[in-house]
Amino acid sequence: LKQLSIAGAVALDPNSPMHGTSMAETILRSLEAVTKGNTSVQILPVDVYGANRETTTWNVALGIVAAVNSGANPINLSLGSSVNSPVLQDLVAAVAARGVVLFAAAGNEPVSTPYYPAAYAEVTAVTGGNKAKISSYANFGSFVDVVAPDANVVSFANRQWYVVGTSAATAFTTGVAAGLADQTGQSWSSILRVIQQNYPVPAPSK
Repeated sequence: LKQLSIAGAVALDPNSPMHGTSMAETILRSLEAVTKGNTSVQILPVDVYGANRETTTWNVALGIVAAVNSGANPINLSLGSSVNSPVLQDLVAAVAARGVVLFAAAGNEPVSTPYYPAAYAEVTAVTGGNKAKISSYANFGSFVDVVAPDANVVSFANRQWYVVGTSAATAFTTGVAAGLADQTGQSWSSILRVIQQNYPVPAPSK
């Protein structure tokens, strides 16, 4: 769908994909794997960065509001910070109470300290790895709910780009969730249970 811009318009580099572009294609790849390409799901891009490498909690909050007001569900948040925000926390709780599902990246540091908004109870926190092991670069800890595939090859400008990170793992998981909702019509609580069963957090290494 047409992109919503929270932080102002930005001229895109025609030679390399932006982070959002890479995440959108990652969502599409996992969505296609679930639906075999037969789906009514659409992606609503919401840009909260503009021309900046970093953004503000306020812009993230505005982006969530814009997405919800436009009917987006689930919401992919391939971003985050180690700094908590009561404003964002309250907004996430209010959005979740309306039945909107949020997936957020656990972070790429790697540390066990909370990463927001992933660490909020209403959000499904996604880190990178597999059933056996969390990737060495990826955040871990009690706030993490899902460990998902964290790498994808993105096609852009007639080239292949390799993307890896908890952002990609989150995008993968969001695509799976959207595909399951589209194909099965199950409740979000049922879909989240299926995802956590299929992409569980591995037991800590001894």
